[in-house]
Amino acid sequence: MNKVSFSQYTTWANCPESWKLRYVDGHKIDDQSIHTIFGTVMHEVIQEWLDTLMNKSKTVANSLDLDENLKTKFHTHFKAAIKEVNGQKIFPSDRKTLEEFYHQGTEILSYIQENQDKLFPTDNVKLVGIEYPIDIEVRKGVQYVGFVDIITKNEQTGEVTLYDLKTSKSGWSNYQKNDKVKTSQLLLYKKFISDMFGIDPMLVRVEYVILKRLLSENSPFPVPRVSSFEPPSGRPSINRAWSDFETFLDQCFDESGQYKIGEIKHKASPSTCKFCVYKERKDLCKHGV
Repeated sequence: MNKVSFSQYTTWANCPESWKLRYVDGHKIDDQSIHTIFGTVMHEVIQEWLDTLMNKSKTVANSLDLDENLKTKFHTHFKAAIKEVNGQKIFPSDRKTLEEFYHQGTEILSYIQENQDKLFPTDNVKLVGIEYPIDIEVRKGVQYVGFVDIITKNEQTGEVTLYDLKTSKSGWSNYQKNDKVKTSQLLLYKKFISDMFGIDPMLVRVEYVILKRLLSENSPFPVPRVSSFEPPSGRPSINRAWSDFETFLDQCFDESGQYKIGEIKHKASPSTCKFCVYKERKDLCKHGV
């Protein structure tokens, strides 16, 4: 059975040929960087802190040294990402950049702890899961696999909340908030979780938690280090997200779930090619820069 994920879907949406090269042909290029490391360690530290907050107490959670935990995880993941090429060590970033990312992370963590009640309310709320697995057949021969960063449930109202943590340089612009592919992740998860739990989708709310490394110094008003964004998530939005995802399935898989290799075409676009990991691999893609 073939497996798909949201990262596969977004890759295909940007360029079907890039998706084919990576997920069908197996040309996986290591694109790990200080940015991906930062995203990983922030997820881990926040999720561990939230687990303590929800399952133990605020007192215990507030006693945790998040900065030290962040430093430890940065060291572990940074060290693991060091590569050796022709006897030379290649680091994900220089020391100055690493220190900058670390200090930006401590600012984010401090803000979250100070604004915990607003960002992650705990009254009548229980933690359902962290990195909650989604493993569901989306059509014959095709399995969707993914993880929801955080799921909570208000035991008084029955409302379930799906949180997705997103690290960002300075927040999401209106363009990013209106990007239907980008915001469809939680809409798809809302559908999947509703089906898995057997609950009304309207009892499931979705929220992106945007973690900003940098704040604008020219803003005329205070800018929060962490902000929340809730995309439209009513039934029309869910249906639209699912319909768009089904287009991906229709174009890439046949009725038995096998790849439709011959129908995958390149999506020529200066913007997509500019950031493509295959842009310098003309042996793989003739459209490379």
